[in-house]
Amino acid sequence: MDLPAVSIGVPTFNRANLLQSVIDNLRNQTFGDFELVISDNASTDPRVRAVCESAAREDPRMRCYYHDRNQGAAANFWFVYEQARAPLFMWASDDDVWPQDFIERGVNALRLQPSASAWFCQVTSINFAGEVIRTLPSFRRFSSTNRRAADLVRFLWEPEVEGKANLIHALFRRETLGEVIDEWKTWPESWGADMAVVYGYLCRHDLVVDDGISLLKRAHTSERQQNIADPRAFIYPWPEARGYFRSYLAAARGTRYRALTFATLCARWLYDVCYHGLVLRRRTPLLPPARR
Repeated sequence: MDLPAVSIGVPTFNRANLLQSVIDNLRNQTFGDFELVISDNASTDPRVRAVCESAAREDPRMRCYYHDRNQGAAANFWFVYEQARAPLFMWASDDDVWPQDFIERGVNALRLQPSASAWFCQVTSINFAGEVIRTLPSFRRFSSTNRRAADLVRFLWEPEVEGKANLIHALFRRETLGEVIDEWKTWPESWGADMAVVYGYLCRHDLVVDDGISLLKRAHTSERQQNIADPRAFIYPWPEARGYFRSYLAAARGTRYRALTFATLCARWLYDVCYHGLVLRRRTPLLPPARR
């Protein structure tokens, strides 16, 4: 049997209505040579299984897995990757919205640029109702250049609320992603693990960004507008800082950028402490960032 060109991994839990919308969206993509791997993390809502089974009956591109117990979000996230068979892979959340030509544009970009190992686009935040509440800064700032060290410093210095975690939803060449995942299995668990995975990937491989289209990431809020006047006021949670920074150091392990990573993290920590202690004077609460 011929393998598909793209594998799409969808970890899901108790989101039957949104999952149905995601399946419909992906099935209507202009690029159809893909498999959709859905992993239900022991949902308590029986409608989730019904949605999956219905989709699998209607479309042979669907492969569904059902776990008897909840493995945790991270384990389910890795599970869909491990079931993938295609040379290209992407994670898809069970609540987002993609432009109809998302996969086609990503596949074409990687075919035209063999030196690039991953492709991504722009990101726009939507609320429960699907209304746009915030357009994130252009993700072209994360495009790989011939100055990888500068690219990595830029990524580490970026405030978390500006959305760099969303790069985990890029379209990857699966064999290059595998190099990072195999290493990740030995990394300590931490808040911000998705960003550490992306960082580990950027230490080793190139990313190309096309912000001509936008992935709609759903923020679980009813707010109709999300204004972030001061991004540096909303960074990583202080209690999680140690584990978060250690995950970046682990991500750089085995590359020439570990010392650079350590130096940049030290500088950022000092800057963040001074900024929040002296500039904000503790008037702005430090909240876990809206990373979507």
